[in-house]
Amino acid sequence: MVEKMIDVLTPTHKGYTVKKVSEKMIMDDLREFDDAFPDGVYAVPRSPKEPRVKVRALLDYCKLHDTTPENLSEKEMEQFLVR
Repeated sequence: MVEKMIDVLTPTHKGYTVKKVSEKMIMDDLREFDDAFPDGVYAVPRSPKEPRVKVRALLDYCKLHDTTPENLSEKEMEQFLVR
């Protein structure tokens, strides 16, 4: 059986290089990455000086009002901040 090959573009200072890798190699890399986060969380921690945001409530509000977080006013955003 012939394994499917995929072109992977890697940026360089002159442009890009193309490397052919097998689909299996990519899946192995993804599996290894996923296994590094057993609880499924991959996030950058916030600064202790920044307020916490109720993300789920914020996204629910945005869906309900057909908008995005960046379009909310400061007053609207306040309800999702925990200080």
